[in-house]
Amino acid sequence: MRKIIHSIDPKLKVFYMIFNGRKLGFYMTNRLSKTFYPFLGQGVLVDFEITERVKKIGNMKYYQVAHFNQIISLRPYIVHYDLYKLREDMRTVLSSNKYYLFIDFEMTMPGYRDRDSFHSEIIQVGYVLAQAKGDILLQDGYYILPKERKTLSRRTKRFLKLEEETFFNEATEYQTFYDKLQKIISEYHPKLVCWGKNDVTALNDSYQFHNKKKLTNDQDFIDLLKLHKDYYNLKDDLGLFKAYKTYYQVDYEQTHNAADDALVTKYVFDAFLDYM
Repeated sequence: MRKIIHSIDPKLKVFYMIFNGRKLGFYMTNRLSKTFYPFLGQGVLVDFEITERVKKIGNMKYYQVAHFNQIISLRPYIVHYDLYKLREDMRTVLSSNKYYLFIDFEMTMPGYRDRDSFHSEIIQVGYVLAQAKGDILLQDGYYILPKERKTLSRRTKRFLKLEEETFFNEATEYQTFYDKLQKIISEYHPKLVCWGKNDVTALNDSYQFHNKKKLTNDQDFIDLLKLHKDYYNLKDDLGLFKAYKTYYQVDYEQTHNAADDALVTKYVFDAFLDYM
């Protein structure tokens, strides 16, 4: 619905509109209220959707806001929020780069008795270099030796289904990973696409842990999970493999393997572009 706010109640964090001579109230979740309530006020134009939920406050019923499409002050004219413009900007950003490096990491997990001294390290990388909705140019995945630990925790081995002897026989030095990433970045200048913040944090931590110059900064990354949450107004995080199933209507068996996750990230990215 699209209408001008009649009044607000800052104490209740609600707003009111007049429909056919009746005053109706609307409330928001804490998440929405924290983000958008400061922009609401009498005379502000809002375009929003509601859920089926209704709650009673005092003697009045209030309808729950699902999400906002637009919030616009009219005097003076200020666009505080525009979901349509945000989506258009997403399309522009995701289509403006020539190359994308879809990347995923698996990390060590603390043992059941580890305390605050534990430091998570990257022990597996998977990546796919491609153009948007284009053919794969490079694809790789391999284990990376941890810097300090000579053994892996039982939790790590169980989660990743690793045989410790196989891992240490096959794993390569961090320097090899660093050199390969540096070569890809210098040659292709890709945007790095990941699913969530954890991979960005893990890579940043690895530079510091191994005393290496940073090859990337946060602006080099596209968080595909955050884009999905913003585009579809999702309240909760969406799993990568659930996103894949939603787009392609088939299951992709999740193996907690970085190479598989990087490939699925590309598939979801391509489907997201098609949808937009």
